[in-house]
Parts: sequence; C-alpha cells; structure tokens
Amino acid sequence: MLFAEGNAAGLDFTGGSAATSTLVTFLLGLGIVFIGLVALILIIKVMGAVMRGVNAKKAKEIPPAEETKAAPAPVPEGDRGEIIAAVAAAVATVLGESVSGIRIVSFKKVD
Repeated sequence: MLFAEGNAAGLDFTGGSAATSTLVTFLLGLGIVFIGLVALILIIKVMGAVMRGVNAKKAKEIPPAEETKAAPAPVPEGDRGEIIAAVAAAVATVLGESVSGIRIVSFKKVD
C-alpha cells in the first residue's frame, strides 16, 4: 500500500482532493524554481556591479599605460653564427639528439 491512512503529512490522496493536492504541489514547485532563478539573477547583477566598482577603483590607482611604458630595449644583433648555434643546441636538446645530427637550412628573423 503506497499511502497509508494517517500518514505523517496528514494528506489524504483519495477522491477529488488528489487533484487539488497535485496542483498545489506543482504550483509550489514551480514557484520555488522561479523564486530561485530570480534570486540567482539578482545575485549575479549585484556581483557584477560590485566587480565593476572594484575594477573602476583599480583603474584609478594604476596610471595610464602610455605614461609608464618605457621604450623597448634594443635587441643586440650579435654574431649570426652564435645565434644559429644556440638555436641548434635548443632544438637538439628538445629532440634528444646530438647537435651534429641537426642541420639548419634556413634562419630568418620574424617581426
């Protein structure tokens, strides 16, 4: 027997009251879900406003990038043979081979 008489909730699932009870349960569940969704929307909006305020405060404390940006240090060209040797050593290390087994065919500077 699924529902015994005198159940703990005091609900009677017989006759016409079963449909009413089912409708009340449905409406309560639907209401709780929508209240939860509205609460989540409000929480997200409040947190967004708080984070915008924090970011605005941080932006005021940090000077603009144009003023603090220093000119980049010139890259020394160096000897081309030394650069190729360093690249060959790095490639050999990654591949796990000896440097003599690697032949660099082309070496171009990329901007």
